[in-house]
Amino acid sequence: MSDAYVETTILTDILLKPNTLKRARAQAALARYENTLLPVYSIKEWKAGPLSYYAYLHDKLVFTQSFADTIQAIPALPRLGYRRATSMDALAAAGQVVKKQPAKYVNPGTTDKAHADSYRLALASIIIRSWQKRRQVTSQVVDDLPCYLEASPHIGKDGFFDLDPRLCEKDQECCFASALKSKPQLLESLRKSIPENSGRREDQKRRKALKQLIKHPKETLTRETCRDLGDALFAFFCPQSAVVLTTNIGDHEPLANAVGKQAEKP
Repeated sequence: MSDAYVETTILTDILLKPNTLKRARAQAALARYENTLLPVYSIKEWKAGPLSYYAYLHDKLVFTQSFADTIQAIPALPRLGYRRATSMDALAAAGQVVKKQPAKYVNPGTTDKAHADSYRLALASIIIRSWQKRRQVTSQVVDDLPCYLEASPHIGKDGFFDLDPRLCEKDQECCFASALKSKPQLLESLRKSIPENSGRREDQKRRKALKQLIKHPKETLTRETCRDLGDALFAFFCPQSAVVLTTNIGDHEPLANAVGKQAEKP
């Protein structure tokens, strides 16, 4: 395959993990393909997930004004949704920025509060710069989402990051609706690829969302149902000439194979 359809995890590794092996692998993987295609859905998922977790750590530093207290709060985060793991990634990424910056710009200082300030500034820099570079990662940005406003993250007067909107417009049907409903056989193939007895909540929600589209095509496709489809959307919309490029090969490969496509990892 000469093209890659770039999934959220690749975007995350390149934009949010400086000076890491994961970033180097993702960049090397992109270089293997003639064309790299970034669907806007990846940007939306990235902003609502990994980028929001980086913003969480930034805001925690603003709230506590303490590096020690912020670090202590991370183990208490739930593992589900990757918030804890991504917060640790954010801490490591900020540390790389702090280490590289001249002292006159970012000085870790000798006090707990000064240390918190240096990491807060580093995270703000990572968040803002990664947003600015999100459309420069691949050779093309594809599959625009008219129902989603790609608004820039910004710091409010309270010092906290505002990432809204993170979701699509609530009062209109998902812009994927007509394309998805026009191919019920593909939807059925995707549904059958998900184990019926899977104990994972995301699998159960994805099967239910696919079944709803198949059985009730006249019903409105809401943003909640679209979000539940998740990984299935990459398999559905990936061009036949491309592979789904992802670090989450375990979830994406069965879905892609079910519709005659391929998934690859870096």
